[in-house]
Amino acid sequence: MNSPSSVPLTTPDKIAATLGIGFGFFAGVGVTGLSMLMAILSIWALIYGTTSSGKPLWRSIKSRLARNWLTWGTAILFVGWVASSALWSPAKILAGETAMRLTAMAVLGPMTVWACASGGVKDQAMVRRGLIAGLVISLSILSFEALSQATINKLASPEKDPLAIAGDLGRAATATLCLCWLGFLFLLRTEVRRSLIAVFVITCFLLSTQFGTDLNAIGLVVGTCAALLALYFPRVAIGVLTGGCALLMILAPIVYPLVTKVVTALAPSGQLPLSYGRRAQMWEVAADLIAQKPLAGWGVGAGSTFDQVVRFGGYDWPLIQLHPHAAPLHIWLETGAIGAALASITIIAAGAAAIRVFGSNRAVASAFVGGATFLALNWAFSHAAWREWMWCSFAALTAYALMARSFYPPKPNIAFDDL
Repeated sequence: MNSPSSVPLTTPDKIAATLGIGFGFFAGVGVTGLSMLMAILSIWALIYGTTSSGKPLWRSIKSRLARNWLTWGTAILFVGWVASSALWSPAKILAGETAMRLTAMAVLGPMTVWACASGGVKDQAMVRRGLIAGLVISLSILSFEALSQATINKLASPEKDPLAIAGDLGRAATATLCLCWLGFLFLLRTEVRRSLIAVFVITCFLLSTQFGTDLNAIGLVVGTCAALLALYFPRVAIGVLTGGCALLMILAPIVYPLVTKVVTALAPSGQLPLSYGRRAQMWEVAADLIAQKPLAGWGVGAGSTFDQVVRFGGYDWPLIQLHPHAAPLHIWLETGAIGAALASITIIAAGAAAIRVFGSNRAVASAFVGGATFLALNWAFSHAAWREWMWCSFAALTAYALMARSFYPPKPNIAFDDL
């Protein structure tokens, strides 16, 4: 098969296009299949990297470890520490499953990113169309679900509670919207009417307000502000984002209870809306539990074992609903100060690498920072630390940002091995 430019498609081109289209289908129906998509593409990437002429995967691994030993070294140590914490976790079966899933994602995710970005993308139009098609598919499905009161999901899972379906769709919107800045950048380089680009932007904004996931709307606004900052000061924006995430990680047991006290004091009559009040309650409980085992934590998966029933807002709830709904607190709770320190060092080292890779390219840095800020807000104030779909979303964001450098090349000789 030949591309419109008569250049034979390379394996990286095919993997990149498949990632975009597949991402659109899976994200559009609730993100449950994103980890399977990543696994399939990673196996494809492994075959390509180990059987192609010169075995490019091995050369790339050697080069990356040599150039960024701190980033990859601390990341490996962090994953190893999280997995080993299953040994002292009270959630024996869940702990083992979580450790295996996290370890698998730590291997498979980077493999897909490498395959997409390592080949020096030949068919830029094909890659751009793959992501744009995926976003259009997902946005179309989500729009239909929003207008029809989740018809597809109700037909697929008639036994599921409507609130659970709304949560699934909210997560699907999160996964989709983290790529909207890159989609916007790609659309600007295609022969598309400006009116259609405006429809794309408006649809993203409207969907961010649906499914009861307020952080999507907040993240879209904050992410756009961060993207604008990166457009003029890319290195500063990347540094602020990664430095802020690392600082929040280290200070999480102090910051989250303090935020709870401040927000509660500002709320009318000291009463927060149910979902926010419940989240604030879990943050305080998590901070107390962290103080009991601050060094090594309770072990991966332990958050699900704090299921004592408490009364809040007229309803019975588990003390912690599977996790504290704040990833930095989740990491502290289950892996302790050691896990939080390793995660923080990894974030800082990765931020330094991102500055080297994206710092001279304002357009790509802007799109990457917008999506990463959006994900960081959701990760920090709503989701678990170990959710595969969050890591798949970040992997897709990273892969397409790396590929976009060849579309907008201020330094055409920068290689993926700079990571």
